[in-house]
Amino acid sequence: MIEMYLLEQLVAFAQTGTLSGASEKLHISQPALSNSMKKIEDILGVSLFERKSNRLVLNENGKLAVKLAEDILAREREMEERIRRLDRSRHTITIASCAPVPLWNLAPMIAEIYDGMAVSSQLFKNNEEIIKGVKDGAYTIGVIHGDVQGDEDIEKMPFGKEKLFLVVPYEHPLAQKDKITGKDIDGQNLLLYSNIGFWYSLVKKELPNAHFLMMDDYDVFGSIAETEAFPSFVTDASLQERAAPKGKKILEIDESYATTEYHLIWQKKNYSFLKPLIEKSH
Repeated sequence: MIEMYLLEQLVAFAQTGTLSGASEKLHISQPALSNSMKKIEDILGVSLFERKSNRLVLNENGKLAVKLAEDILAREREMEERIRRLDRSRHTITIASCAPVPLWNLAPMIAEIYDGMAVSSQLFKNNEEIIKGVKDGAYTIGVIHGDVQGDEDIEKMPFGKEKLFLVVPYEHPLAQKDKITGKDIDGQNLLLYSNIGFWYSLVKKELPNAHFLMMDDYDVFGSIAETEAFPSFVTDASLQERAAPKGKKILEIDESYATTEYHLIWQKKNYSFLKPLIEKSH
């Protein structure tokens, strides 16, 4: 029987092409690695290498062994992940969301309904990763923007809307307007908080000529947005949580992309477990 560590070492040798490279990658001595390669050959009873000028080169047997070793190691990782995922699902409800705002409503509902279970969430910038994560079982429930194409494994339901606005100082030229378009904004210097899920990708895509001052710290972002002259984005949902900054005007963005509808998605097989949450979310 070939132990997993031997397969890992064989794959590392194939990836680096030399014993020295593999030993450096694995942080083991070159003689120890050489002994491991000989041990694999002894277990299989075949030669895996051609020895040329004091270096090893994989022969056809070796190339096949590497391919099969990669498959075995991948299956081992999959096994570990699936077992951990199952255990995690018994204690934790995981959420993959495309934006922060849906989590504000979803996480408290889950905590109330599923007393004693932990709630874990992660933001993504696109629907594809969320859908894949839910289908693979990595996440109990997902929140996507817009709609999702029909899928026999996935169920969905609407989960509210959110609209994007621009906040500008009253001294800013755009403050003369009540509604603005993307053309008005494109080319402006804009303050942007980066951890906003798909909104980040959307504004970068729709405003290719804008100059963004990126902020990763929300408290710092809020402080600068309130006190500095940079225009920044806000949504109707966030305005319900806190008032608009003093001395600033909120401008409606008259573009279809500025409004999104969220959907909850989940695996059909999880409906019974999620039914209380789904009914409360209607």
